[in-house]
Amino acid sequence: MSTLFRCPIVYGADSLRRVGARYDLIERLTEAARVRDVTLLAFGLGQDELRVILEGDDAQCANVVRVTKAATCRTARSAGEVIMWGTGERVAVTDATLAEQVAFCHRVGPDADPLASPWTSHRDLLGYRQAAFFQPLTLASRVDALQVHAMAGGGPLPARGRRTVRATLTEVLRIAAAVVGVPPGHRRSFRLFVHLGRAIGWAPVELAKALVLTSRRIRQLSVGDEPLLGAALAHIADARLAVVP
Repeated sequence: MSTLFRCPIVYGADSLRRVGARYDLIERLTEAARVRDVTLLAFGLGQDELRVILEGDDAQCANVVRVTKAATCRTARSAGEVIMWGTGERVAVTDATLAEQVAFCHRVGPDADPLASPWTSHRDLLGYRQAAFFQPLTLASRVDALQVHAMAGGGPLPARGRRTVRATLTEVLRIAAAVVGVPPGHRRSFRLFVHLGRAIGWAPVELAKALVLTSRRIRQLSVGDEPLLGAALAHIADARLAVVP
């Protein structure tokens, strides 16, 4: 059984504008689903609403949402802020309606094209992000990703692997982090940062200075192919994907 949960935020949504707070909420949701043997099929975090599709025992799915909301409130209180969730809504999701409801989750952003928001599972489904907090394989095996993209109002897909105009090191750092689903400057994004920077013309010494690493370490990070390089280059080339945390 799959269920779509709509969770409006009626007060304190501004406290979730911060990148760290948003990543924390998504990771909290993922962990709550994992420990309850519930599958997170799709999510969308808008300006004042969370949309989630969960699959598993009905009571456990409800618990995932309850725990996520409660923990988000506690975290806000510890920072001297208040978040209040409104009365939510549940919608049963069948195989016949799954693609439509996933598209609905992915339309939660302020822009018309779902690729313009890094706060949904849309980029994951289409292969433009590979984050530890979301595994799109189950969803990808049950829906046509291109159909979902079209149903969500998406335009033509960005080209992959194309060398583009030079971006600043700050932009490269943010894009590398966004592609692996971490805040800018996180060590998990360093390898992709190095490969992306070199692909668009930055010298190793400049990359080393940006990361406060040695040139030797930059050479180590440069070894081999980087499977996410094509997705990262697409982020530079396409204005929608260039919207990153």
